[in-house]
Amino acid sequence: MPSAATLAREAKRKYDAQYGATRDPLPPGIEDQAEFFFRRGELATVYLRNLIDPNAFAGHPNSGHHAVADLLLVRGLRIAVTTNVDCMIEAAGHMLFGQIGMGIDGVSVARLPPVSSPLLKIHGCRTCDPDNTVWAPGQIDADPVAQRIASSEKWLSANLLDRDLLVVGYWSDWDYLNAVLERTLGAARPSKVIVVDPADSAAFPEKAPSLYALGQRAAAGFHHVRASGAEFLDRLRLDFSRSFVRRVLFSGRDEFEVETGSLAEPAWFELPDADNDTLWQMRRDLEGRKPREPSRETVPPEEALLGLILLKLRAGGAVPDGPYWRLNGRLIRVLRTPNQPLHRVKADFERETAPSVAPDIVIAVGAEAYPLPSDIVRGATTPTITRGSSSRWLTRPEAVQELGL
Repeated sequence: MPSAATLAREAKRKYDAQYGATRDPLPPGIEDQAEFFFRRGELATVYLRNLIDPNAFAGHPNSGHHAVADLLLVRGLRIAVTTNVDCMIEAAGHMLFGQIGMGIDGVSVARLPPVSSPLLKIHGCRTCDPDNTVWAPGQIDADPVAQRIASSEKWLSANLLDRDLLVVGYWSDWDYLNAVLERTLGAARPSKVIVVDPADSAAFPEKAPSLYALGQRAAAGFHHVRASGAEFLDRLRLDFSRSFVRRVLFSGRDEFEVETGSLAEPAWFELPDADNDTLWQMRRDLEGRKPREPSRETVPPEEALLGLILLKLRAGGAVPDGPYWRLNGRLIRVLRTPNQPLHRVKADFERETAPSVAPDIVIAVGAEAYPLPSDIVRGATTPTITRGSSSRWLTRPEAVQELGL
């Protein structure tokens, strides 16, 4: 999306073209421009509606937005606070089949369901209240923004106590960002403060004094990671997903070693060259999510048979192939389906968006196959160009026998 400097330059071009020398010149900086119109009572009616492109905050979410959305949906991040007024994180959540719980003050986020990790937008939101998004320093001490910040400060001071605080990017085109941070985070006492930004650490105390002071209050100290925010978040999500899958595999290690009498090889617990989209799909399958459901778990289910079938596939020579496993030329998908009839599971996934390459075998771990009355038995799904041949659905015992595991 365009920077604040780009928005200010375009706003000044429109203003100068419309009024010329008939009015006072518009300042070049976005903070001064916004304050100019705020003092005139025209911030929402003139500046935001006529001089700022209404589509400037739309676009495709990047890897960082997807990481935040995914980690909020699984509650790996318990709270997210943003000064952005766009809806990129919410849009990324929709693409991951989830709804991000959002609010613009402490009251609205406190009303969200307790099972959700809230996204607090302290500068406001272009969707729910565009006229009162924060642009000018004068707004901070005037209602309704002052009330929102006061409400957010109380909520954050309670909810950030003893938390690890990850701050992605502390540089800004807007000088008043430090004032907002001071008002909203001033009373918080986090466990650890990690700031991610490629800039030099030496300038940090002067550039962001409130945030620096917050780091000094942290019990476990302050850490500055010199990296791009999007890259760091993408890697954080990747490490989380790898850990999730590894823990599923480890859950079956003891059963595997008892049953086979041999040790599981360390390489079987790692997934080489897997990207975030691949691991996200695999996590959903290992959680037992139905089509169009997001990943929701921070910790995988402790089910030894799920890890056992994966280790048996690895021991048999299976290698990762996208979110699936390839063994002896056959593509195999592993789903967690505890205590469900196999035909019901298959019916649920018939409504799934067809993958470009369908697995040859789907192993429904935990499902049970039993005979159906002849009047409700369904025929096989007709093959299509997209799916190729229909997948074979097997329970775990059937797969062990079929694949010689």
